[in-house]
Amino acid sequence: METYRATSDIVACSLTRAELAETGAAWQKLFRLSLAARDEVPGGLRLAFHPGSAEALRQLIDIERECCPWITFELEGARVTMTSTEAGASAIREMWVVKE
Repeated sequence: METYRATSDIVACSLTRAELAETGAAWQKLFRLSLAARDEVPGGLRLAFHPGSAEALRQLIDIERECCPWITFELEGARVTMTSTEAGASAIREMWVVKE
């Protein structure tokens, strides 16, 4: 398991509007094609995808680590746990939802 600890307490994303739309679309595609489980955990959320999606997940987590340094990411293959402070935990749960 790889752990990337939060480096900021400020709950904010540094992506531009266009980057946010592009990244959001990539997450939604991954959700539609591969999401196996979405579970709330203390401080955040755990997402599990089918094993063949590990590289796509890693690419998205690399983006998220840069733009949202307030999140701690624990990445293990095709599964990621994202946690933060109380305000950050709520934001995580609201950001990573499957849109119909």
